[in-house]
Amino acid sequence: MAVGLIVVPSLPTNHRVQSNEASSLTVVPPHSTNTEQFEACTLVELRRRIRQNRVSFPSQVPTFEKHDRPDIQYKAVQLYFLFGWSCNRIAQRHGLLRQRVQQILSTWKRRAIQTGYIQEIPPPLPAAVESN
Repeated sequence: MAVGLIVVPSLPTNHRVQSNEASSLTVVPPHSTNTEQFEACTLVELRRRIRQNRVSFPSQVPTFEKHDRPDIQYKAVQLYFLFGWSCNRIAQRHGLLRQRVQQILSTWKRRAIQTGYIQEIPPPLPAAVESN
């Protein structure tokens, strides 16, 4: 008696599979929609999502050395995203223009998203309804 083998090709490990209602499978590249979605959102919207715990934020704020003012990056990011300071208030404190602070924050946001420091926190799955 011969045993039949069925070869099932495996998916690459860096992709995830989503199923839709038509019960077909779709391979989605990692971070394709999340990265584009976060890069498109404004600083105010990202701050709101962070403060509502809808987006992850690193406990140790990274600084990107080759970008805008790494000495001020850390402070500006922490004051803006975690403590809710305005760009004007941060600019006054550090002797900068408001536009410069916005530029520093926007550059930091883009790099943090690209390197994976900021990611969407998926909503909780609804609890299964038990039938009695």
